[in-house]
Amino acid sequence: MYYWAGVDGGGTKTRGVITDDSCRVLGQGLAGPSNPLRVGVAKSVQQVLQALTHASEEAGLNLTQITAFGIGLGGVRHASHHQATSEALQQALGSQRVALVPDAEIALLGATGGEPGVVIIAGTGSVACGMNAHGEIAYSGGWGPAFGDEGSGYDIARRALMAAVADYDGRGKPTKLRQAICDYFQVPNPMELLNIIYTHEHPADSPQIAPLAQLVVKAAQESDEIADEILHEAGTELGRAVNAVIYRLNMQSSAFRVAYVGSVFEAGDYILRPLWDVVSVAAPHAIMTAPLFPPSIGAIMLAKRRFAPL
Repeated sequence: MYYWAGVDGGGTKTRGVITDDSCRVLGQGLAGPSNPLRVGVAKSVQQVLQALTHASEEAGLNLTQITAFGIGLGGVRHASHHQATSEALQQALGSQRVALVPDAEIALLGATGGEPGVVIIAGTGSVACGMNAHGEIAYSGGWGPAFGDEGSGYDIARRALMAAVADYDGRGKPTKLRQAICDYFQVPNPMELLNIIYTHEHPADSPQIAPLAQLVVKAAQESDEIADEILHEAGTELGRAVNAVIYRLNMQSSAFRVAYVGSVFEAGDYILRPLWDVVSVAAPHAIMTAPLFPPSIGAIMLAKRRFAPL
């Protein structure tokens, strides 16, 4: 009997899963953030181990019984970060059978079932990742909140904050977001937001910002023009990221799946409609769907592809 372990780790949480050879889930475990760029390599490895330990305990197994590990982490696209994290994971797990890739690649494997296609991920951050029929992989986005992540939860929230203070200043149109954001932070007016947003050393990393995207969806549902514009632009930006991958992989005339993953897509057609308006022009034979499998199962697929016994 072969047992496989998969890990999906990012800036918010880490999910571990253990399956048998038929991909039947035997155990699952959760831990904290494991992006090594955010928490450091040592902390990243610690969180991966914690998630896998919980999963193995639920499965009634020991980690030494695992045939191979497939691990997808945010923050390992750069070669130096990948090498340092991979070596640390191999040492911690006591195994050389560890396949480490950026988290977008396990999301892609799961979303398309390992077939050629593109996945667009939009949670707190955003990134598009695709693979063509030749097995070539390309990315667009994933640059983080300082100079990227267009269409992400953080980007939507930042635009909402900008709209609220523009309304307050008289520079922008009136919007329900102004009062909604003040109510969320329990302050009387936007001026008091300065004491909240800038109390963190790195405001862009504030966990209080990205959840504001939910307020934008609610305002759009209440026919707020500004909120609707913010979501439309977010969907358009995500579509541009998908198209960049399509063009780089020369997939314009191919038939393939474009799958969407992440909390931003809970907004439904507010995001999906403008996204597809952009993508359908570049790739008219593509279809847009929810993912076939979650990223953690994509990590299992990675492990089996790399280390399946001959």
